[in-house]
Amino acid sequence: MSKLLNRRRSAPWWQRHSRPMMGILAGLGAIETAYITITHWLGGSVVCPTTGCEQVLKSDYAQLFGIPLSLVGFGFYLAVAVVAVLLAPRQEKEQDFPWAWALFALTTAMLVSSGYFIYLMAVKIGAWCVYCVTSAILSLLLWFLATFGRVWRDVGQLFTTALVVVLVALLGILAAYNGVEASVQAGSTAGQVAQGLQSPPPVTTSSGAAELALAEHLRKVGAKEYGAYWCPHCHQQKQLFGKEAGAKINYIECDPKGVNSQTQKCIDVGIKGYPTWEINGKLYPGVKTLDQLAELTGYKGPRNFINPVGKTQ
Repeated sequence: MSKLLNRRRSAPWWQRHSRPMMGILAGLGAIETAYITITHWLGGSVVCPTTGCEQVLKSDYAQLFGIPLSLVGFGFYLAVAVVAVLLAPRQEKEQDFPWAWALFALTTAMLVSSGYFIYLMAVKIGAWCVYCVTSAILSLLLWFLATFGRVWRDVGQLFTTALVVVLVALLGILAAYNGVEASVQAGSTAGQVAQGLQSPPPVTTSSGAAELALAEHLRKVGAKEYGAYWCPHCHQQKQLFGKEAGAKINYIECDPKGVNSQTQKCIDVGIKGYPTWEINGKLYPGVKTLDQLAELTGYKGPRNFINPVGKTQ
């Protein structure tokens, strides 16, 4: 008994406290995913410092077979918490026990899933969700504690188990997303009928001669506005120009669910938030006043804009 206690005392701190730490991390992940899921069911929007959260969480990639990925994540976090806090601590012997293997398999599958979703955000969606990145970090920490939080007697079996779990998880993820990928690609195919796609809200302000002249100038110099149909700031930007001038702006829809979507173009350019203006090869994120756009593009025409918000932020 004293020998066992000495081994535990000499072990790194993350091994001595790995199970309670996993319980805390899994609990935080469960709270986060539960919040996202409940908000989704209620039809609301999560609190987020950027527009990326809404774009990611409302994209086709954020659910499988009609089930939010946040609900799946909640199930994984809950399982890890139960095993780490309630089941695993009952095994006091140092040899490998079934619940240790269960924790390792669960956290490995979570790490693979989080890694794949990070890939989707970077390559397919073109936006970053704070909650998704946080979940990926939690998954990495849980995997570290499950893997290095104890001494494994059979390291070879550990590698074999990891390989099997990674392969099964990847095959399952790719198979599940096969239909989603086909749907997204079909949505961006040229000539697709816009039925079922989303349009931005109508512009309710009118345009004056100055707004029309500025819009013509922006199109002439190749300025582009990148946005999403659901983005309130994008709508605010169009309200500054007014209905007539706004129709002349070279607007590019980035959300796959939007009408005339050009998601891949937004990804290629490196759009991170909405709206974003591309002027002379440079990106300018955020709503811009008409005076600001005039200065950025060298506009020399009239500036008696009829919308007062066109002059101030």
